[in-house]
Amino acid sequence: MKNKSRRILNRLLFTAGILLPSFIIGGTLMLRHTQLGQAWLRGQWIEQLSAATHSNIDIGHVHFLHPGKTTLEDVRVTDKESGRLICRANHIEVEQGDEQTRLNIHTIQIPDTSPVGWINWWNEHVLAIKQTQQFKIKIGLTLLNDLPVEELNSIAALIQLDASSSQMTVNWGSQPTPLAVQISRTHQHPVATTILLQTNGNSLPLQVVTDALPTTVDLGRHATFNGQLISKYAPGQFTSEVDFAAEGKIENIDLSSIFPTSDGKSITGTASLDIKRAVCNNNQWKRLSAVMTGHAGMIARNWLPELASKLQLRWMGDIKEEHIPYESLHCEFSWDPTGFTLKGESDGAHIGAILRHKNGPILGDRPDAVIRSATLQDALNR
Repeated sequence: MKNKSRRILNRLLFTAGILLPSFIIGGTLMLRHTQLGQAWLRGQWIEQLSAATHSNIDIGHVHFLHPGKTTLEDVRVTDKESGRLICRANHIEVEQGDEQTRLNIHTIQIPDTSPVGWINWWNEHVLAIKQTQQFKIKIGLTLLNDLPVEELNSIAALIQLDASSSQMTVNWGSQPTPLAVQISRTHQHPVATTILLQTNGNSLPLQVVTDALPTTVDLGRHATFNGQLISKYAPGQFTSEVDFAAEGKIENIDLSSIFPTSDGKSITGTASLDIKRAVCNNNQWKRLSAVMTGHAGMIARNWLPELASKLQLRWMGDIKEEHIPYESLHCEFSWDPTGFTLKGESDGAHIGAILRHKNGPILGDRPDAVIRSATLQDALNR
């Protein structure tokens, strides 16, 4: 009787050892290769991702490799409210663990959406998730269509979600020290988001960060920023109660963009702006100090008296040329709510000169003058 029971048990174990792997293999093959299995896999992934990000997700095909590892093809993410395409990825390898998920993306395409708008989407749809989880993301190539940056290579991102706060850190570029941006969002009231950008010695097109600035800035299409900035704002757009601070250097500034006139011929040339300190609280500028320098360019003579009068500068009135070539631009300025001051060169043979040509100064400072105006544009428009 004992031998019979043992034989039955051995047969059951042998049968289980054959049937169980067969069921697993057969189930895996069904998930991989049948329309029913594919529809079920796509439905599961679409439902989970759509619910997690409050967005519309579409997936072309799902490759189930083994438990914990899946490949997604032709993934499209669209905004649920507007229907606007957020991004599209051709190939995503997903490795899921208990506490960490790894995403390896071959190529991601971002449509004609501003970088700041795209960051806003991540902030509102991903960083708003309060579930504890960590994502490590690698992106081979990012295509940005007509945006200021044509493409971004070698992107690495770390997203850490938690019940109290969430954070996303992104590094990109092939330089030894890549550019970095960190977005942090608190979940407790009052909810706030902080963006920290560090270029680490790399030049970034200024148009990429223009929408994150408290006020509209137009310094030309080719202006670049190298430095760091931090911006803290309430949920939604970047226009409500912004706390902002920055330091660094802006290069390739188009002077005609700063000083536009009706005929468009006030001043030409390029300049650099070395920002010492820029602080804004509750969307109101509190302090700004910087030094602007430039080289060869042209300035219209008939514009000089008006410019000198409004900015309380000295100018040489005996210049005859209609358009005056200048060789050097040097302007140190400091601004706070009481007004701003402009100063020229602080040493050398042309102390006080703001703009000069080969024969000497064209414009010079008045060291004790304080311009009682909220902004430079306000002073010029008086």
